[in-house]
Amino acid sequence: MQFSVTLVLLSILFTSACSFNSVVPNAQPDWVNGQSKKYPSLLYLSGQGSAITSDDAKDRARSDLAKQFEVSLKESSQQSQTFTSEQANGDTLNLLNQQISRQLFTYTSRTLQGVEIADQWYEPDQNTHYALAVLSRNKTRQRLEQTLQKIDQQSDQRLLQAENESSHLKRAKLVQIAINAQQKRIIMQSSLQVVDPSGLGSPAKLSLAELIRSRDALLKKVIIQPIASGDESNELLKVASGALAGAGFSINNNDFNYQFKIQTLLDPVIKKNGWFWLRGTMEINLIDSDGNSIGVHRWPLKVSSIDLKRTQPRLITEANRLLKEELRDVLLGFAVKI
Repeated sequence: MQFSVTLVLLSILFTSACSFNSVVPNAQPDWVNGQSKKYPSLLYLSGQGSAITSDDAKDRARSDLAKQFEVSLKESSQQSQTFTSEQANGDTLNLLNQQISRQLFTYTSRTLQGVEIADQWYEPDQNTHYALAVLSRNKTRQRLEQTLQKIDQQSDQRLLQAENESSHLKRAKLVQIAINAQQKRIIMQSSLQVVDPSGLGSPAKLSLAELIRSRDALLKKVIIQPIASGDESNELLKVASGALAGAGFSINNNDFNYQFKIQTLLDPVIKKNGWFWLRGTMEINLIDSDGNSIGVHRWPLKVSSIDLKRTQPRLITEANRLLKEELRDVLLGFAVKI
């Protein structure tokens, strides 16, 4: 009896030992060199990464996934830039490019909020960690579609408000808000096209070109008389007139809706280490036909040159740059006070 029990125990131990020795340690997952069956491309976007450390591998996997959006967003940005250059002057193109560029990273980050590290694998012979990052197409698509719906609702509301406004400046401001919203939509739609297996996304119902033309038509109806005072007033008046016209406003010294007062207040020139430094402030004030100030804005000015004679021209150049880049947005910002 005792012999039989011992034989049974030895048999169990032998079987267990054989089973232990036959276990395959951590087989390479299918996604390391191909597609994951568990996370098929129809349902998930994925990215792979490898590195010496686990954390670096996960970061590279996330980055690999993000590239799918970054490429699409850059292409969308370039299309938008080309598109707007056909519809507006150089100043408008620069403005739109800057806004699109600022949004690229922001919306890439928002889109990638749902990324998860779905699997990891360690290959001991190469001392390498592998990571798989995935993003659910369905969940991301729903989130992006909701965002696009909100953007479209905001645009429609602002355009409806514009129809009921009597002030051309305020109407232009409301249309500009719709333009800004549709620029954001370009980025979101591009992300949605990456997520949507069909690649269609949700095309815009509003035409960005039409919105820009509508805004420009309204700005032409805003008639402004520019007035310059303070240091370099003659040159400043030329710069201000050119910037106002470039921003789309009409200029008239007799029959006008607003006065545009601009002045520079400059400190004495300082010489330091062989350089002449000139600092000061440029101030604009928009005044309505009743003499009420609609808004005031100031820019700090700071230029330098090794030649004193070049300091003043450089100041005017800097003032011209600031006005060309920011004047339209600043004046439209005043519209909320009308």
